[in-house]
Amino acid sequence: MRIFDKFTRALSKARFSVVVPVTAALCALATALAFDVMYSSAADSRSSASSQMLADRISAVIAPELAAGNHAMVDQLVTGLAPDTALVTDSAGDIVAGTGERKLLSDGYHAPVLADGEVVGTVHAGRIAPGGLPIPLAMMVSATLIVVGLSYWVAGYFSRIASVQVRELSKTLSRLSAGRRFQSGEAPLLFEEFRYLRADLVRTIRQLRGEIQKLSDAAYTDERTGLGNSARLTQQLTEFIAHSSFEEPAAYVLVDADGLQQFSELHGTIMPHEVHAAMAKRISQFVETRQQELSLESDSWPVFALQSDEFAVLVNRIGARHEVMRFVRNLLDALRQPYTIGGQNLRLPASAGIVMIPEDGQSAQEIRKRAESALFQARRTDHADLHFYSPKLDRQNAARKRLEAEVRAAVENRRFLPVFQPKVDLRTGRIVGAEALARWKLESGRIVSPNVFIPVAEATGLIGDIGTQITEQACKAGARWHGLGFEGVSVAVNVSPLQFEAEDLGGKIIHAMSEAGLPPKLLQLEITESVAVSDPERLRDVIGPLKTMGVKLAIDDFGTGHSNLAMLGRLPFDVFKIDRAFISSLYTDEQAPAIVEMILGMAESLGMETVAEGVETEAQKDFLRRRGCDQYQGYFYSPPVAFDRFIEMLRQDRAGDAADVS
Repeated sequence: MRIFDKFTRALSKARFSVVVPVTAALCALATALAFDVMYSSAADSRSSASSQMLADRISAVIAPELAAGNHAMVDQLVTGLAPDTALVTDSAGDIVAGTGERKLLSDGYHAPVLADGEVVGTVHAGRIAPGGLPIPLAMMVSATLIVVGLSYWVAGYFSRIASVQVRELSKTLSRLSAGRRFQSGEAPLLFEEFRYLRADLVRTIRQLRGEIQKLSDAAYTDERTGLGNSARLTQQLTEFIAHSSFEEPAAYVLVDADGLQQFSELHGTIMPHEVHAAMAKRISQFVETRQQELSLESDSWPVFALQSDEFAVLVNRIGARHEVMRFVRNLLDALRQPYTIGGQNLRLPASAGIVMIPEDGQSAQEIRKRAESALFQARRTDHADLHFYSPKLDRQNAARKRLEAEVRAAVENRRFLPVFQPKVDLRTGRIVGAEALARWKLESGRIVSPNVFIPVAEATGLIGDIGTQITEQACKAGARWHGLGFEGVSVAVNVSPLQFEAEDLGGKIIHAMSEAGLPPKLLQLEITESVAVSDPERLRDVIGPLKTMGVKLAIDDFGTGHSNLAMLGRLPFDVFKIDRAFISSLYTDEQAPAIVEMILGMAESLGMETVAEGVETEAQKDFLRRRGCDQYQGYFYSPPVAFDRFIEMLRQDRAGDAADVS
């Protein structure tokens, strides 16, 4: 086995054009030698048979003379027939005739001499028939060498032809693998098998290249739009970085369709895909038009479709920042034009973050990260739809990440607690309830404003956990003042949009009331108008069981949404909360008083209570009382206070009532 392995390894290092002729020559030599041996053996056998027949013939000729004892005649006959190659012995074994050597008695051919059925002697003969080869040995060796040489030459000739054909196939394979087309005028192949093999190779490689191209396109193409995807963006962004300079900068523009995510949630998946494709087409057409205006080649500014609702554009040879800003501004204006999807017109706002190359980054990852920062700044800044990256954004992002980590830790450590802003009856002036508002208490005891942590909590999805903690503590607080004898004083908690989406919202609220021992009639849930009208069926499903228990539902910030009287009549609300924006504008906006009166009239027609938020002056309070508003809350009466302070206010309020009675 080892010898075979060594032989195989040796063959793997040899050339086909050498191995084949050598092997053919060796096979021819072995065949010729075998033929020679067989030929010689056959000739020798024939000679031996002839000698034996001659010995038998001599025996028959001399038998009468030997039986008669005429030894002289026997000797004469033997000498004449087989001179010096035969001996004759009598029955006693004595030599009586012949001139051969005595070794013939043991080594020669033996033939008994019979007379009347009795053995009277024996003929001992050597090779007395003619022997040797019909063809001379030299001629046989020459013929063998000629056969071997001819075999070597013929095999070498055809092996060289085969090697040439294999090299031609290898060249064809290399050309096709390199993407070059197969030329019909290439060197012809001599054997049909090689022609079939080349045809199969050409067909197979073309199929493989087609499959590879499809896989490559899929890996670098967004299947929704046909534009380049994130992987293609990184690839081409690297090329843009390599060819950009401070004298001829490039720019990376990250565009976000602000309303596409909400549209997807409302309309499922089919229509948002149509909107996404329409936006991609509009961006591509806008960019193509600008390229033509600047006499640039097509695809000089590639467009990409990224995750969810983001697109990207790479531009170069456009000029300084103000030219880039004008390009992006026009692009955003084009995106704001209405889309006709499914028979309806749709407008989607868009924002953009811009990074200049190479000024703002030297790597694809760095530039993309900074574009995200610029886009985030554009989305969070009022009256700004685009923003250039600047180094201060990195500091802001670092601070935002630290704040996110701190908020997350505060949620885990339950550092959020409620404060209570009294709600006052406008007819009696008594405290009839309180709204629980979230505050973040640091370990140092300092209270953090909700304006700081609410945006972060909403962005990170922690607002639901904070709302749950505030609800639980508010229920416990309401149960405590109820237990202290302040009956009928309700507590209201806000339900954030994220909380509203939770499947177990109703269960959590019931659990919070049960754990605290709060009567359901003393709990109010405040839900914004936009959340209520976005999914009225879910509102009825979630709030229905709670309403059956006695929990009241308030529509928060009423007047800022798009609901109407017919819709409100179908929703299970008990309380209207008038948005503070209308209250603060009562004496500065001519339309505000009419809007407030309209809201109060709607509430009265629907049999609902009304609560005005943000009352800060006595004039505002008097206006609301005259117009029939039920309750108000705001800094005019009290800012949000801690639980102990609210209990003290309740005692003072009840003490004042007792003094009035006395």
